[in-house]
Amino acid sequence: MNPVPGAVHAPRTPLVNLLPPEIEQRRAQHRARFIIYIAVLVFAVMLVGAWFIAMTAKSAAESDLLLEQDLTTQKQQQLAQYSYIPGVQAELANSQNARAWVGATDINWATQLSAFWTAVPKNVALTSVVVTGANPSAPSLSDGTVFGVTDYGNLSFSGNASTPILVATFQDAIDALPGFDRTTIQVTSIDTNSDGTTDYWTFSGATRMTDNALSGRVTTSQEIVPVETDSTPAPTATNEGQG
Repeated sequence: MNPVPGAVHAPRTPLVNLLPPEIEQRRAQHRARFIIYIAVLVFAVMLVGAWFIAMTAKSAAESDLLLEQDLTTQKQQQLAQYSYIPGVQAELANSQNARAWVGATDINWATQLSAFWTAVPKNVALTSVVVTGANPSAPSLSDGTVFGVTDYGNLSFSGNASTPILVATFQDAIDALPGFDRTTIQVTSIDTNSDGTTDYWTFSGATRMTDNALSGRVTTSQEIVPVETDSTPAPTATNEGQG
């Protein structure tokens, strides 16, 4: 029997599996069980790790929830200190609305009539002056014409003149006054005095009052005092009439 050349690198002793098949089968089963045990152990470790992470997150969430609940309670207590503010705001709005309602048609008629007299020509004698003003329940009036514009009142007048009056000039003088607009004047008749020597002209007219005539005496201003400390009394809103 010729020896095997060294270049072949064959084992010097032949390898022969002399173990019975039953032993090899049992060894394979042991290896399989070991792999299964390792897999179960790894799964159990992963499951325990996931449970630990979940419990840690739950604990942190519960801790954050408690902190937020405490913070919410503190904020609610702070908000309770300012519970009077809606009432103050409602009272302020009511006061402002009342002033606006009452003053929506407030006109200083003394001032307006004084201004009206400055526009009356020297040769004119007024025999009547009638003032009709709007009121809060009916804040605007109309002259009843198709071109009428709502306004805040009207001033009707009548009189006579010893010389012919320039109607356009008289109307323009009245309309140039603040608060007066759409003045109309018409000559109704030409009469003779009792002595029969002097004629005079009788006329009547009317003018409308615009929002420029409003007095502004109920202009509302408010002063809000901020709360500096918890012991500071509640601020009050005050309304001050101007004029």
